Amino acid sequence: MRLFIGIIIGFIGGSVIGIALSSVIGMAGMLLFQTVLSIKYLSVYVGVVGAVIVPISDFKRYG
Repeated sequence: MRLFIGIIIGFIGGSVIGIALSSVIGMAGMLLFQTVLSIKYLSVYVGVVGAVIVPISDFKRYG
């Protein structure tokens, strides 16, 4: 159960970070290049990475 909750929290947190990162990349692209820069599905990619990283770090911390 702890593993499942860690995966869900990691995915949600990663998705939120991905959305924020995508916004920052878009704004930087507008300021620097006068065009929108984007990475398609960035929030999903970062969410999947978060869903993997959180359970691994939880296992290392609490064994």
